[in-house]
Amino acid sequence: MADTWRSLRLLASMGRRAGTAQVISAIGAAVVASVTGVLASLWLKLILDGVARQDSGLVTVAAAVLGATVTLQMAASSFSALRLSELHMACGKVLVCDLMEAGATPPGIEHHERPDYADRIALLKRDTNYLSGFLPVIGEAVGLVARVGVTGILLARVHPALLLLPALSVPSFYAGGRAERAVNAAKEATAEQDRLNEHLFTLATAPSSAKELRIFGLGDELVARQRSSWRAVSTAVARAQFRAGLLRTAGWLPFAAGYLGAVGYALGHAGRGDATPGDVLLVMVLAGQVNGQVAQLLNLANRSAAGMRVLGRYRWLLEYAADRVAAVRDDPVPVPDRLRHGIELTDVSFRYPGEGRPNVLTDIDLHLPAGSTVAIVGENGAGKTSLVKLLCRFYEPTAGTIEVDGIDLRRFGVDDWRRRLSGGFQDFARIELLLRQSVGLGDLSGMGGRRPAIEDSQRLEAALAQAAARLPVGLDTQLGAQWPAGADLSQGQWQKVALARGLLRQESLLLLLDEPTSGLDPAAEHSVFEAFAEAATGAARRSGAVVLLVSHRFSTVRMADHIVVLDNGRIVEQGTHDELMATGGLYAELYGIQARAYR
Repeated sequence: MADTWRSLRLLASMGRRAGTAQVISAIGAAVVASVTGVLASLWLKLILDGVARQDSGLVTVAAAVLGATVTLQMAASSFSALRLSELHMACGKVLVCDLMEAGATPPGIEHHERPDYADRIALLKRDTNYLSGFLPVIGEAVGLVARVGVTGILLARVHPALLLLPALSVPSFYAGGRAERAVNAAKEATAEQDRLNEHLFTLATAPSSAKELRIFGLGDELVARQRSSWRAVSTAVARAQFRAGLLRTAGWLPFAAGYLGAVGYALGHAGRGDATPGDVLLVMVLAGQVNGQVAQLLNLANRSAAGMRVLGRYRWLLEYAADRVAAVRDDPVPVPDRLRHGIELTDVSFRYPGEGRPNVLTDIDLHLPAGSTVAIVGENGAGKTSLVKLLCRFYEPTAGTIEVDGIDLRRFGVDDWRRRLSGGFQDFARIELLLRQSVGLGDLSGMGGRRPAIEDSQRLEAALAQAAARLPVGLDTQLGAQWPAGADLSQGQWQKVALARGLLRQESLLLLLDEPTSGLDPAAEHSVFEAFAEAATGAARRSGAVVLLVSHRFSTVRMADHIVVLDNGRIVEQGTHDELMATGGLYAELYGIQARAYR
């Protein structure tokens, strides 16, 4: 019950942000349209009774009122449809903003790497229409309830026993609810398989995978796998829908019997003179409308139930994000202006969330001296990127501490700490804006009294030059081929734009370079790291910054002041290039393998 109330409060909040006046006007118009639709049946009854009694005055008045009612109904229906559609769009905009905020505001990135989060996001994306249409559904439901109420009053005027007709719809509601739950259970059980379908579709249609698909002849294999996966999903859902159809049919039988009984009752009374022809018409029309109203109520109930389930996922997502934000310290200590001692990792261990997962880092003791360049090397899966994630506070260590000049990293405000980080990553972002914006977003703060980088063309040009980004476009060029007049950059050029973005911050305490040149050739990589070395020297002089370099290319690694070798999540060697080569351990072995590959 508590979860239901929290979901309803969230729905009310969505309504306020979508526009309270819009919600009220949409619901009001739906009520007017519904009530006038029922009243038209009453005026038809009076017209028929007036004809039977040859009362021209009654016929004239009832016909005039019927015309006005139908006109009002048409106007109200059109206005209601327009307002409900606008409300749907407004709720959709609120939803999109909330989902973006929930994805972007948590200080860590755990939620992007959790299977349960991915499943909930996939279901939310698939069922977004249920959520953005929830308030319009409620508007339709309020109008329909008003219609059912007026219908009941008119039926009771003929005979109170006819009020039992809507009650006979209860079995259909119960059966419909069970049917909908069965179908949704099947959909949730196949959510992961559905994500696989989407992934296979993306692989088969995305330009990035097109070359490998054709070289390795994977097209038929992917299609076969997608068909098999889709067949498994559709079969499970189809079985659930078949069972749901049987349940709904069984639920409708009592109402069908009641409808036939009501019509027979009206005809029998009319034959004995206990009811007018208009009463017979009224019962037949209203009973038929009740039939349609029950169908609409069932549909709206099912849509509302689906909306509540999606609203529950939506609430979980927002509460998850809010909990992660609230977990951040509200009494942070200031981040030092410069590093004097450096960054110290003591007994640090880490494993990704999830039962049974092994440690990816174990008992890490590492000192990153202020003003130094430290390289992290190791084979794939050794834990290099996980170490970078801890230093960025994307995750917190499972055990141990990370200290910056003797202060626990967790005592700093997350945003304050990240404002003192910069660098480049292998999985960089392609920000398809103007070039000056795509680069300038790397420093929006204007620290040190400078204006934001987007407004400073000289700084942007200098950063692009440091990243060796010789691009065939100017700063005010739109990036991305999907935009009008947008420039289509190569993978390496996009990577250099990302590197330039990482070079903008000049007050950084930690420069992180996690395979930032994986898409570049060795010569381009060498020129980039020369630029980074120059930037690192300046940063070390200004703020005692540490440069942490992760790379598989040992020609680059050997320029570091200190080299750390990871193997299976543990530090197995560390020292200078010459020291490690003299030891003849894992570093020397890996260096020799790569050196032979270049001969």
